[in-house]
Amino acid sequence: MIKKTSVALGAILLLLAMGIFIVPNALRAQDNAEKEKSVAEIDMEQHKTKQFTIDLIDDAVFGKLPVKSYHKKVHQNGANCELCHGVKAPTTPPDTRNCANCHGTPEDVAKRTEKLEPNPHNSPHWAKELPCDTCHKEHGKSEFYCKNCHHFDYQVP
Repeated sequence: MIKKTSVALGAILLLLAMGIFIVPNALRAQDNAEKEKSVAEIDMEQHKTKQFTIDLIDDAVFGKLPVKSYHKKVHQNGANCELCHGVKAPTTPPDTRNCANCHGTPEDVAKRTEKLEPNPHNSPHWAKELPCDTCHKEHGKSEFYCKNCHHFDYQVP
């Protein structure tokens, strides 16, 4: 009986010690991993919930096509279609080369996201030539095209 109690007490002390020393170290490692996120990854996380809410309000309240939150000011809350589409009342998708007017060339964009692994703007399949709207959807939910074949954990703004 004493032997079983000693073993149980030893096991409890061992688990307690693990909780005191191992768990805080694991949490510190997790904090350090979060600190190592790139600016692009942090931006993508911050915009996810905010964008969903804004899109919902635009669609339900204003009856407009949603415009991404970070484009609201430039698009005058969805009233300036000409900036991307080239016409005031568009009936077709914009030429994605217009994205370069604000965001820079595909090379500029690839440079800004070069710390992401792999770099979504410098694909081994298409290099820097994949049109922006393949992933980025201004008036809807964006999607990471590479996920059709690969398993990368990206949130596309």
